[in-house]
This record gives sequence, C-alpha cells and structure tokens, in this order.
Amino acid sequence: MGKMTRLGRVCVGVLVVSAVAGGLLGDRVLAGTGRLTDHLRLYTQILSAVEENYADDVKSDRLVSSSIREMLRTLDPHSNFLETKEYSVLQERQKGSYYGLGITVQAVDGNITVVSPFEGTPAYRLGIRVGDVISRIEDEDARGMGIDDAVKRLRGPKGSPVRITIVRAGYEEPLQFTVIRDEIPLHAVPYHFMATKKTGYLRLQDFNETTACPTREGEDCERELERALGSLRKQGATSVIVDIRDNPGGLLDQSFAVSNLFLKKGQLVVYTRGRSRRDEQRYVTDGEGRFADLPIIVLTSRHSASASEIVAGAIQDHDRGLIVGETTFGKGLVQTIMPLHNHRGYALALTTARYYTPSGRLIQRDYGSTALEDYVAPRDRKPCEERPSEDTKFTDAGRKVYGGDGITPDYCVSPESPGKFVTYLLGRRAFFEFARGFAAAENTGGADIAGAGSRSGVSSAKVKPIRKDFEVTDEVWGDFRKFLDQRKLRYTEEDLAQNREAIGREILEEVLQQVFGEGEARRRSLAWDPQVLKALELVPKAEQLLREPARFVAERQATDSGATARP
Repeated sequence: MGKMTRLGRVCVGVLVVSAVAGGLLGDRVLAGTGRLTDHLRLYTQILSAVEENYADDVKSDRLVSSSIREMLRTLDPHSNFLETKEYSVLQERQKGSYYGLGITVQAVDGNITVVSPFEGTPAYRLGIRVGDVISRIEDEDARGMGIDDAVKRLRGPKGSPVRITIVRAGYEEPLQFTVIRDEIPLHAVPYHFMATKKTGYLRLQDFNETTACPTREGEDCERELERALGSLRKQGATSVIVDIRDNPGGLLDQSFAVSNLFLKKGQLVVYTRGRSRRDEQRYVTDGEGRFADLPIIVLTSRHSASASEIVAGAIQDHDRGLIVGETTFGKGLVQTIMPLHNHRGYALALTTARYYTPSGRLIQRDYGSTALEDYVAPRDRKPCEERPSEDTKFTDAGRKVYGGDGITPDYCVSPESPGKFVTYLLGRRAFFEFARGFAAAENTGGADIAGAGSRSGVSSAKVKPIRKDFEVTDEVWGDFRKFLDQRKLRYTEEDLAQNREAIGREILEEVLQQVFGEGEARRRSLAWDPQVLKALELVPKAEQLLREPARFVAERQATDSGATARP
C-alpha cells in the first residue's frame, strides 16, 4: 500500500497489531540497543507468566493488542493500531467505495433495520426502503444478530448474490430479495441544492479519493465537489454555503485539493513540521482556483476535525470566506499509515508531524493530562464567544485568529438543542418508528396500511402517497398521539403543547428522510437551522470580504468595539 499521510478523526484512527514490534521494523528491532532488548525480554516474560498462570484462559493476541494500544495512547490520542477489520474500513473510506448492497443498517429492538438505502445502489433499485427489517440473510435467522456479523454477511465480492428476507410495515407476508452485490460509493458530497435563488448549499461530509481533483490533473478533471459547485453555479448560485459540520476529516491531499478550488495561485494552504525533514512540507496552490471568485460561508461544528479544519483554517486565514457555527474539534496532528508487512492486514497509524494553518496557528487541543473520553467529548471547553488570549495570529487582511483549540468561527452560532421531552422521544426512536408508517404508505402507493397501524400509529384509513411538500397536519399530529399511547411512551398534555413545534419538525424530517432521502429532509430543515439562517444573513458580508477585505475588517472591528455609528 505504501506510505500515506492521513488526517482522520479519533475513531477512524483506532489501530491494532498482533505482535510486538515485528513486521514494521522486522529484524531491526533485535539489532537495537541493549536497553530495548531488555524491555522486550521483560515484556515477553510478563506475557508468558499471564498466559500460564492467570486464573482464566486468556488469548495472547488480545493481551498484545491491548498493551500496544495503551503504549501508543501514552504518545497521543491519535497514534494507534489497526487490525484487519479496522484497516479495511480505513482503506474503504480512503478509496470512497466498498462492495455490498448499498444500505446502512442499525440494530433496533434486536432487529437488523435499514436506516438509509443509497440512491442508485442494488438495494435501492430493488425497492429496499428505510424501516425494512432484515429477518434472514441467506438461510440464517438475523434476529438478534450483531451488526458486525450482519454486515459481514451482507458484504461480499462484486457480482455475487445474497438472499435476504425483509419484514416491511404494511405487508402481511415477508418479502424475498436476491441482491447482486456491487461497488457502493461513499459519497463525499451526498447532496447539494439551492438554498435561495442566489445561494447554493452543499454538504461536504468526507475527504476521500472521490472528493476533489488533485491540482495536477488540470481543468478537465471533475470529482464530486467540482460537479456540485458547477451544478450550483449553473442553477444561478452567486454564493455558496459549504457545510462541513461533523466532517471528521480524511486525506491530507484532499484537504489541499478542496482548498485549492477556492484560493488564488501561490497561496499557502497548510504546512507540516515533524521530527525529520521528510515530515516538513508546505502545500501551496499551483493555480487559480476554479471557484476563487465565488463568495463562500463555511459551517463548522465541534465535531469538524482534521482535514475539515485545514480547509476552514485556510479559508479564514486568507480572508476567503466566513466561518459560522461552533469551534471545531482541534486536531492538529498528522498520522502516517504504516502497513505491517509481516502481518498482512494490520497497520500502524503513527503521529509523525503537526500541521499549521497559513497564519502559523497550531490548532491541536491539549491532551497531556486529559482522559481519552474527555478528549473525545470535552465537557469543560470554553464557549465559542470566549476567544482564547494566547496564540493570537492575523489573517492576510489583519483579522485576529486564534490557535491552540480548534478553529474559532468568525460568527459563533450554537445549534438547536432538543428539550428534555423531545430528547426522551429521540432516545426511544419514536420519530423513526412513527415515520415507518408513512414510508409504508409511499411504498404501497397509498394503499390501506392497517397492518402497519398497530406498529406505526398511522391511521388505518387510506393514506395518500407522501409528497415533498409534506406537512405535519392535525391528522398527522393525532396519529402521533395514538402512536405514543400504543408504544406506552410517557407524556403529558403540557409536554405536547410546549414541544409541538419541535416535535413537528422531527416528524417532518424523519418522514421526508425515509421516503425521499437525507437530501430532501435537509432541504426542508434549512428553514429552522440557526446556523444556516445566520449564514444566509451573512452572504452580503461574505461578498464584501471577498471583494473588499480591508473594508470588511474595518467595519467588523468597529462593530466589535461598539464604535459603529447610530442614526
């Protein structure tokens, strides 16, 4: 596979190996210093003692894997070790595809349930839908089967068949499908559309090999991001919102390729510094970006990490666009993926460098005295509005930006948080289960779905096929109350009255997602997304920043200091 530099999220970087020091370094380990040899002898002695004398039988491979994980954890949270399965998943994400059916499944009440079929895939073409329960895979009962076991059975070589049995709401008898496995794309840009007549919106959820074209491939190359931006421009977009919220990162060269689409020739995107010269690199654009004249606003969240932060940092440092949302994760470490050649299927992900934004910011959060769970999900992080005082840098136009703790947005906007009662319903998958009845109505062309009524709460009367302008009417609301009663979910009249708007939004999004897919649900939800609404409000500011950065900075500084003129 060779050596690849990768900037990924914590869960993607979990790596495991099966033998101490072997494979990667081979016999060179034993040729090291006497001190290292002594350490290895000590480790082997302890491992042997545990295997021979521990109260229960233990597997040495589990002991070795756990000890190596902990050893690497003492370095930093991102250096780790991939077993065959994790390494395979990593390679699939990098490549941007895998072989299978084209569905996402979850265990719901012990059942393998389809939560998202991918448009255009074998499963989608056969009519497999959200909410379908896979009851059998080949001749094996899938009820109670673990997700990993189910996925292993559903995936397989391209062109090979797999027989599955589906239990679907609204159908009395199980449905039988034979699905021919195919290559399934892992889309980096799953959907895009016009948010207003002049502003486009696109969701950028990964940085894999399908995301954007390396600059060396020229103007004729088009991958997912170029195609989405080109489509929006043809539809009349004069500005674009790029949504990288919860994007965990990906390939370093892809963060460079994405940034290069928006920057001018000769601008620095990111640079790395490591222990050796080979880990010191500068990534400078070698051509004028194809969309360098398009005003952009980038949406970020606390889970936007790594390659996402490189793009956000480059856009911000060069005053190329505005960042709106939450302070990003704060991962400034670069991992190199090293296959363990004597142990096929295993690899080591080792932090070999740190990366810096064009202004010189290191955005890596402190991890020295932090437990792993607190590092992954920090509970005491400073509010976005509370700018850090140390490690202050300046953008090209003189704006202050901050390092040491992720990318701080230009405009801090928190996402909406569900209330206690809505959280209770979400935790019991109430909206997902309720929406299954509407998905069943769509699948059966508006047929009588009395058979689904006892499970979904949807009226047993004739239900019209769901359209994209679906609304939560009084009739739908009444059905939802019946559903809560049937499921014996606790509620009061006050709960329903105080949360009616939030509940209606959850129902609308879930129904649209199950019937039309995530893109259509997202299109409708923009109307109440506070971060998107702020971005749309700031489009004129993004245009001003692109055309007149000095004027934008002066006006922003005057606003921040309270010195703006009042009529």
